[in-house]
Amino acid sequence: MSTSTQRHTAKIYQFPVRGTAAARAAGKAVAAPAQTYADAAFGSGWYHEAAIQDAVRAGKP
Repeated sequence: MSTSTQRHTAKIYQFPVRGTAAARAAGKAVAAPAQTYADAAFGSGWYHEAAIQDAVRAGKP
């Protein structure tokens, strides 16, 4: 049995730059349309809090 002390490393490939990243890399100004952003909801989830309160009133742990 032979032992090898060589270590093989992973090869890292660069993904091609496309879309807005390519425009930014070229130094162009980029304005993203508003519909590309996701809607965000803030709050504590009133329905979850109401369900917890209902369970507490009913005497469930």
